[in-house]
Amino acid sequence: MFRRLGPEKDTLGDIIRIEGLVRERFRIGASDIILVSQDPGTKPGFPPHETNVIFWNHEKRYRLKIFAPVSHVMGADLPVDWLLPALEDNGDSDCC
Repeated sequence: MFRRLGPEKDTLGDIIRIEGLVRERFRIGASDIILVSQDPGTKPGFPPHETNVIFWNHEKRYRLKIFAPVSHVMGADLPVDWLLPALEDNGDSDCC
């Protein structure tokens, strides 16, 4: 009758870990916001879960999608820091 609408397991630890990785990689200040979520994959042929990261740095918004669940995301999955301009969120809803 009732079912959980959130993720199947507790992902808070992984989300906090990814936030730290993103903050370190792109040198994001403590007062800037980083949002991390694990979402179901919606496109045929793609993994069943994806990690989405939205963050602000110097008043610019950036977006990053990693095609893996939050529990599998590591520092090596993040782009190198000099690719930051390519991650700027231009409002295109279909980035990947």
